[in-house]
Amino acid sequence: MLDGWNDDVKQKLQNIRAEFATPEEINNSKETVPSKRILAAFAPGTYSKTEHGPIIAEEIGLTTIRQECPEFNNWLQAIENLVADLDK
Repeated sequence: MLDGWNDDVKQKLQNIRAEFATPEEINNSKETVPSKRILAAFAPGTYSKTEHGPIIAEEIGLTTIRQECPEFNNWLQAIENLVADLDK
């Protein structure tokens, strides 16, 4: 899928994820935001947030993202409730 994807990158990313209760907690400073951690796991020039980020999100799927990220899920539910209220 990604030019620089390999077992080493996969293991690095799994290790990062294992350090936190939810992916939302990974975003704890400007230096350690998820995109910079992902970038550091790949060989230089093989990862682009704007190119690969949407591909990764699509592969993970919204259902899994919502299950793993309760704050994001709550935000989406609030929007869905607003839309439902407008449809009434």
